[in-house]
Amino acid sequence: MTTDRLTLRPVVPADAEAFLAWRSNTSVVRYMYLPPWDHPTAVLKLRTWSNAPFEQPGDVLVLAVELDGDVVGETLLKWAAGPRQVEIGYALHPDVSGQGLATEAAGATLRLAFSAYGFHRVFARIDEENAPSVRVAERLGMRNEARLVENDLRDGVWSTEVVYAILDREHARS
Repeated sequence: MTTDRLTLRPVVPADAEAFLAWRSNTSVVRYMYLPPWDHPTAVLKLRTWSNAPFEQPGDVLVLAVELDGDVVGETLLKWAAGPRQVEIGYALHPDVSGQGLATEAAGATLRLAFSAYGFHRVFARIDEENAPSVRVAERLGMRNEARLVENDLRDGVWSTEVVYAILDREHARS
């Protein structure tokens, strides 16, 4: 898939080094509720993701985001348990933040979810303190559906999650 500035494609094992650049960065992963990656984790995850099916609930499709031929981020679709529902996620290297690339990449991923896979509802679960990610969801036309107060732990501290979503018919009108 291509946008004005980006190429999104399925990940391959060779993307491990690029993913490690942001997945090892504590400022990026703090809102993913995951510890920073080390090299073996990056190799294992990219090998697993590159061979993973995307056919049923629980499956995850991870896409590498390329800018001028360099992998600078990721988007993902995680098939949810509800009928025709999928979760969207996105992360970019901090060096390319503030350029609208997350919105561009996530927008392309939304189009993929609705047009290629026929999902009815796409949602994003976002730590309330992650203001840049909230802004991306809002720019994409997603609405705030829920605020889950202190529903998860981040670095040993309770955090509040917001849920943004958009339906296929709403996306088609935008």
